Amino acid sequence: FVKSADELFGPITTIRHPRSPTRHIPWSAFTIGTADWECVNAARDIISDANYIQQYFSSELQPTLWRVIPAIEELQAAWEAKHEDPKYTLFKPAIVQGLEKVNKYYRRFDEKPVYVLALVLHPYYNLDYIKMAWGGPEEQEAECAAGNLNAVDWHDEALKIVEKTMQDY
Repeated sequence: FVKSADELFGPITTIRHPRSPTRHIPWSAFTIGTADWECVNAARDIISDANYIQQYFSSELQPTLWRVIPAIEELQAAWEAKHEDPKYTLFKPAIVQGLEKVNKYYRRFDEKPVYVLALVLHPYYNLDYIKMAWGGPEEQEAECAAGNLNAVDWHDEALKIVEKTMQDY
């Protein structure tokens, strides 16, 4: 394949364009330096975060719904850390867009009580996790004092979701 392509178009080091002179590029132009490899590895690190989280949901034998919220939070934390790390400066715009997408779907969890129920019913996470990770009345009060008038007592919200579900079913 490569041989026939070379015969038709010339080697990769030769650029031919109609009505333009043929240009020859030295092979040294195709070398990847240390700084280039650092960029490649940094990009791989960012993509690896998402791949690692995606693997949480690759189970045919166990339910995985309870993993959704902790997994999204873990991905968000990893990318927020990379956003602040100077090593990833080149990728800041992509990280910001990734975080915006993650936050878009994270906000949608508020509309779907099944994710909260999956956490509450899980023996490890239960309501204690919700209070620890998202806050209870003390955190709501502190946020309100700091000016966030839309602060929510997530522990109480989770209890309401459980109670409503129990009434419905």
